[in-house]
Amino acid sequence: MSTATASPSATFTSPQKKLLLALASAVGLRMLGLFLVLPVFTLYGLQFTNSRFLVGFAFGSYGLAMAMTELPLGRLSDRIGRRKVLILGMAIFSLGSFLCAVPSWLPPTLRLPDLILGRLVQGIGAITATAFAAVADHIPASRRSTAMAILGIPIGASFVLGILVGPVIAGHYGTASLFWLTGALGLANVVLLLRYLPATPPHGEHPAPIVRVLAIRQVLTLDLGGFLMNTFMTAFWFFFPLLVTERYHLGMTQYYHLLLPMVLASGVTMFGFSRGADRGWGRPLAAVAFAIMLVSALLMFRPSVAGLPAGRLISVLIPGMLFLIAFTGLEPVLPNLVSQSAPEGATGTALGTFHTLQYLGSATGAPVAGALAHLPSDYIMITLMTTSLLGCLLMLSAHRGAATRTDPNLAV
Repeated sequence: MSTATASPSATFTSPQKKLLLALASAVGLRMLGLFLVLPVFTLYGLQFTNSRFLVGFAFGSYGLAMAMTELPLGRLSDRIGRRKVLILGMAIFSLGSFLCAVPSWLPPTLRLPDLILGRLVQGIGAITATAFAAVADHIPASRRSTAMAILGIPIGASFVLGILVGPVIAGHYGTASLFWLTGALGLANVVLLLRYLPATPPHGEHPAPIVRVLAIRQVLTLDLGGFLMNTFMTAFWFFFPLLVTERYHLGMTQYYHLLLPMVLASGVTMFGFSRGADRGWGRPLAAVAFAIMLVSALLMFRPSVAGLPAGRLISVLIPGMLFLIAFTGLEPVLPNLVSQSAPEGATGTALGTFHTLQYLGSATGAPVAGALAHLPSDYIMITLMTTSLLGCLLMLSAHRGAATRTDPNLAV
């Protein structure tokens, strides 16, 4: 593991920049594979079956597989090294993308099973935890939150790019072309990883037991924070398109009117959160971010509380901007706090538990939102506000102490 040190104001070295480029590309492509097909996947799946449940299962199996494999691959990276796991994960992701592109070539009875298999294989190549662990290996702690914020940039960019560009590409070349594209980009990223990611020797010992890592209250608290963050996130995005479509009659190709200012604002504040975390303010800033989420939930459904006109786009833009500011602030800060709290030699395992809980949160938020969609909006508003309040209280609780990296049995 790198032992380099740097001051908070130091810039990244050339090898570190190349490393971050390769890792950011890998993480971004993983999310792009999801977001490109988000607006069109249902129509694609209905080409092969009349069952909307099975189409929904095919779509959700991507995140389910990621939740199941993030932790095992994170632990494997502790044992055999980050580089091997990252390259293997991206290669598997490309294979899954290609499988999703070919159902129309198969007999009718095999088309939907092939699509489900492809989505599962895409998700199996889960490398997010390993990518963040590689940052912890090669970037000094004084610059780590900023480095992790750089890994967060392609996540936000892939969301906007996927939502805006995916339907256009699918309309011109067919939805299968999206999977061919992500598969090819995944293979190109393997080349980047081979060239720019150092082959850091593994720790040479068995990864720390999962129970031992989760026994650190600091790690468990942050993991639960990741679960609540993504539960809020998927529930928010479930309602966001419904609100802008039903209230303001925006078509999908017009979402950029709201998304671009939201992303621009959050891009600036994300680095503010990261710089603050580099100076030791990570936990209080995480609590502030959850508090901002609470306000965004309130204003999304009750804009009149802040005097926002209900019939204007600004009544969605302001709470949407607050949500994205909070979410992109938490994205780099929480993994960095996990890496700092993990025992020596178990960074991949600890980050694996964190991202597993994140993906389980993603799998929870949308179904909960869907179940509450037919009820008065007070129900989803209170649910989101409660979720963010719990996250805020968890972060304030974590702020009372800090686990050390040398004593994995310490509970704070």
